[in-house]
Amino acid sequence: MATPFDPGPPRHVLPLLEALSTPATCAGFDDATWDIVIPLARSARLLGVLAHRVTQAIDPAKLPARVSRHLQSGMLEARFRRAKTQYLLHTIAPLLAAHPGPRVLLKGAAYIAQDLPLAAGRLPADVDLMVPRTSLDAIEHTLLQAGWEYEKTDAYDQHYYRAWSHELPPLQAAGQVMELDLHHAILPPLGRIRPDTDSLFASALPLPDSPFHVLAPIDQVLHAVVHLAHDSDFVGRLRDLVDIDGLLRLLPLTGQPQAAALVERARHHGMLRPLWLAARLCQRWLNTPGCDALLRSIAAVAPQATRGAWVLPLAGRVLGPPTLDASDLRAGRAAGLLLEARAAWLRMPPGLLAYHATSKLVRRLLRRSPGATPPPQPVR
Repeated sequence: MATPFDPGPPRHVLPLLEALSTPATCAGFDDATWDIVIPLARSARLLGVLAHRVTQAIDPAKLPARVSRHLQSGMLEARFRRAKTQYLLHTIAPLLAAHPGPRVLLKGAAYIAQDLPLAAGRLPADVDLMVPRTSLDAIEHTLLQAGWEYEKTDAYDQHYYRAWSHELPPLQAAGQVMELDLHHAILPPLGRIRPDTDSLFASALPLPDSPFHVLAPIDQVLHAVVHLAHDSDFVGRLRDLVDIDGLLRLLPLTGQPQAAALVERARHHGMLRPLWLAARLCQRWLNTPGCDALLRSIAAVAPQATRGAWVLPLAGRVLGPPTLDASDLRAGRAAGLLLEARAAWLRMPPGLLAYHATSKLVRRLLRRSPGATPPPQPVR
């Protein structure tokens, strides 16, 4: 039920959510509705997902020709990015072979490698790989020797990633469309939530006929949850919510043992509050089965988890694609700034956050200055 503190999705996003949740209803869409849904899906980077779901539910020959062309373009891009993800994994596998594992695929790369239903039509922009902290330096050296380079070469950015982040700066290589993000954890080490990384590695599952692992199913849910509801500002993150919906549908939550195991695992990692937020958003935006019971279970174990409910109306302003309405855009920008501040607060302790914010401001001002010092050469 909608409340002033949890209004649910904005009206302009509802046709896209309907198309994603019940694609068979798209058979009744008129031209005006498609003119809303297609641009929204493209803006949210969900056109490939929408295309897959709609063409699975409806005979493509019964769709308007111009709609079919847009859906086909979404599926073509999704196939291209899926192939490039697989190509990247194929090329780095020999480079990683000499280093102790496990080598755990995260998010989109993991969904593709497992051929999960939610991977169909997905448009990944990078490949996320988590390796033990003890292997990180040697793997980084091997990749640099093989021609991979940092996307961010500024000395401060390099220090930020190495000292305060859970991953190295993004890596790129000639001939690779995708970036490679090399992680040693799933959240920043100095943040408010510090997951049990050893447990994540210990529970990781090997992929058949592959040198890679993936997180256990429940851990995959929790990683997607904290990626959205803890380590992000929610802006334009509808695709991440769709991922969480897809993962929850695979458990499924209607099985009480699975729901109880998810809540207990979230308690172990300190993730009950972001799990509550994500479940509430899935319930209100995508009608994900089992979320009612999951929300009750979390509230019973940790009533304080619901204190994060103030985030919901702000997230509702920015989660989906924006409208062109000026007042909505202003409200969205204000909500985005508040949520960006929240994400920074969760990522760093106060003293470090003040230092980092001041440093960013000074560096921004220096870049605008005509006599600013050029950035340092790439680190090798």
